Amino acid sequence: MNLNLNKRQKIIITSLILTMGLLSTQMVDFNLRFRFIGGLGVLAYLLSLWSLWEGLSKTKALVLMILPAFFTVAVSSFYFLLPVRWLTRLPVAFIFGLTFYLLLLAQNVFNVASIRTIPLYRAASTASFLFTLLSAFFLYNVIYAFNLLFIWNGVLVFLVSFPLTLQVLWSLEMEDKISQATIIQSFIISLILGELGLAFSFWPMLTTIWPLSLSSSMYVLLGLTTQVLRGKATKRVVWEYLGIGAVVLLISLITTSWTG
Repeated sequence: MNLNLNKRQKIIITSLILTMGLLSTQMVDFNLRFRFIGGLGVLAYLLSLWSLWEGLSKTKALVLMILPAFFTVAVSSFYFLLPVRWLTRLPVAFIFGLTFYLLLLAQNVFNVASIRTIPLYRAASTASFLFTLLSAFFLYNVIYAFNLLFIWNGVLVFLVSFPLTLQVLWSLEMEDKISQATIIQSFIISLILGELGLAFSFWPMLTTIWPLSLSSSMYVLLGLTTQVLRGKATKRVVWEYLGIGAVVLLISLITTSWTG
């Protein structure tokens, strides 16, 4: 159903609809909010599929839609944790609509770049990586907010991390089929993050430090992996990633109150 709309117009319409959907989470009964958020994630997947339909293969229809759906679920899950004030929620909704528009533009670059080389690929990769980390941070924050048993923290962190990691690693080569190597690498990185989530559950971190530590760990693991796969893992690059990880670890130690 094209309605004589070009791809950019479809992306704008999709961003506006999902922004209104995000605002609507405040009008839904609390007991139905998680179902509503899940439905919003499905809607984000379907609308993103509609926006980028031209040139999509089965693999791209699956992988390229992971980030839009997860980003929508991540922001909407975090959204209702904000103070119940429209002065706070309206700017957040506006920022979401703008960032989702940019996200779909980046996914469209991957869609086109898999067919022919275009100069925007590097910028799209950077944007996609940033949106992946933001999605992970918000979702980790929501997981921590539920105050679950440590084993469930580890399982949920793994389940959230795997598809996010998979779509980043796939975007390096953008093959017609997801390779076994990509699946194994994504599984290993996600497993490490899940184990960290389990271990951090015993660490009396502040509410914001727990997801920050995990998303920073994803940044280091995923960043180093992508640099190795691209053949750009120089000693300087490795030390830069490890240095960022060390800084976040130091911040976690400093901000932790072991005495309660």
